[in-house]
Amino acid sequence: MNKRSRVPITVSLFTVTLGVALALAATIITFTHYSNRQSALTAGRELMERSVEVVRLQTAALIAPIDSIAQYSGDWLDVNAVPKASGHPSRKRLISFVRVMPQIANIYIAYEDGSNYLIGAARNRPKERLEALGAPEGTALLEQIILRGDRKNPLRIQRFLDASGDTLATRSEYEAKYDPRERPWYKLAQQSNDVVRTAVYIFAGSGEPGLTVSKRHARGVVGVDLTLRDIDTFLDSEPQAEQGVLAIISNEGKLLARSSPPAALDNGDRDALLETLQSQATVAGEARNQEIVVNDRTWLTHVSPIELGAGKVENLAIALPLSDVVGPITRASRQTIVFSILIALGSIPFVWLISRMLSRPLKALASGSNKIRKFELDEPFTRTSKVEEIYRLEVALDQMRRSLQTFGQYVPKALVRQMIERETEPELGGQKRDVTVMFMDLENFTAMSSHLEPEEVMNRMSRYFEIVTQTLLAHDATIDKYIGDAVMAFWNAPNDIADHPQKACEAALAIIEASKSETDSWQEDGIRIRTRIGIHSGDAIIGNVGSSDRLNYTALGSTVNLASRLEGINRDLGSSILVSDDLAIRVQGKFKLRSAGEVEVKGYDEPVKIHELLSREET
Repeated sequence: MNKRSRVPITVSLFTVTLGVALALAATIITFTHYSNRQSALTAGRELMERSVEVVRLQTAALIAPIDSIAQYSGDWLDVNAVPKASGHPSRKRLISFVRVMPQIANIYIAYEDGSNYLIGAARNRPKERLEALGAPEGTALLEQIILRGDRKNPLRIQRFLDASGDTLATRSEYEAKYDPRERPWYKLAQQSNDVVRTAVYIFAGSGEPGLTVSKRHARGVVGVDLTLRDIDTFLDSEPQAEQGVLAIISNEGKLLARSSPPAALDNGDRDALLETLQSQATVAGEARNQEIVVNDRTWLTHVSPIELGAGKVENLAIALPLSDVVGPITRASRQTIVFSILIALGSIPFVWLISRMLSRPLKALASGSNKIRKFELDEPFTRTSKVEEIYRLEVALDQMRRSLQTFGQYVPKALVRQMIERETEPELGGQKRDVTVMFMDLENFTAMSSHLEPEEVMNRMSRYFEIVTQTLLAHDATIDKYIGDAVMAFWNAPNDIADHPQKACEAALAIIEASKSETDSWQEDGIRIRTRIGIHSGDAIIGNVGSSDRLNYTALGSTVNLASRLEGINRDLGSSILVSDDLAIRVQGKFKLRSAGEVEVKGYDEPVKIHELLSREET
């Protein structure tokens, strides 16, 4: 397209401004009372959806730390230590959790012998309950220890602590009523390897509704009680709570939390409205919008899923009076429609022509930009706009797409995508992460390549690396580098990868299988070509190394070194895949492993246990 057919942006902006003014007038005359009502309904639903998102984010901020505490409790060094009468090694940790997270009512560690250690917040208990327990003035925390074990009568020790964790008073008694092993949160956790969550129930200590998030560890269960009082509070803080009702409802229709009823809503209407919302919540599905009539009054309702701990999904419901949504717009429509008729008649043709001319390239740019943000770079930009600046933007975005496409061939695509999403510049340095590192190499590659022309060597390695690369990417690996005939890859950076040791083992087995036919075709003069792989899991420094004008995203540390050493040991043992003892423990029961004994490894004072990875365990 030549330059003369395009229009300067000044003319375009003038035309668009005139078009918008005429379009507004045309909209007023074109849309009748019904269309205005529909617009108001749409706005009301969007408002409710935004409120839903705000509540969902606030709920996630309330619950996510609880899930994290339970999720990583198994990593506490002292989680398996049975409590003593003097306390527990995790005492300071549990106190800090309760102190900084007001939504926590109690946090406890229960053991398979029936012992239990609890830190609870006094703020979540009514004053009369604290007085009944004998809590002195200034009590901020409760420490409860139940020692069962081999005792005939379990000993219960109750300490009352101030805000600093210092003991104000202590009570001891022998009682056999409370056994954590009989509690629902303990039984649920024993049935799963993941974080679990109970249904909402009334806490015995505070008399308030809440739920318990728990996770099994080696000798018992860690549990966290979450009070729903804070959810009620921020439901009340939403603007929609002034005219309507916000509530969280279980899939069985049980009311878990709700905002305070507005002053204009009597108890009968409120109860009927809540019953209708509870009935809607029992219908399975995604977000649902409805108009309902309750006691001759029409309401707009929105019900959508909300996660309430341990991945368990409940329902968030919002109801607003229809009259409050459409009333102001209806009155404004009646007042302005007469004055807009003449303007609307003259603007209709312009709206059609201008919107078609300007919206098409802008929509294409928006769609293409979104694809770049998602790192979908295969489809080129079209260059069709007659507006000079928009055409230049089309060209620039297409050049950006091609540049990123080229850039993605040299560095991990996950890293490039992360840089684009975070909009931050890469910096030198790194952070410690738990990763799984893989090194692979071709045995007898040098002997083979010495008999071939360089072009044939390049062709063979290109085919081989294509197989290896596609297999690694299919198993969520980050490919660090190619070193001659060797490849280094790792998992769990830059993106979090669940069960990355298992992913690495699956990738190794897949690479051996996928590349075998290719490497078998290279057997010449009795030279055997095969892939050797070494894998190790552990902490490594992940980040950017290099200089200010050239960076390499890589992994450093002893974890990387051991993986590299394991790959080389395959040559001496005649094996294909060797893994460290640390990794073998993590994937135990999922793969068939054969002990390869202990070997001396450079840089390690003691011999290192290694295992040969044979296949995936049959289920």
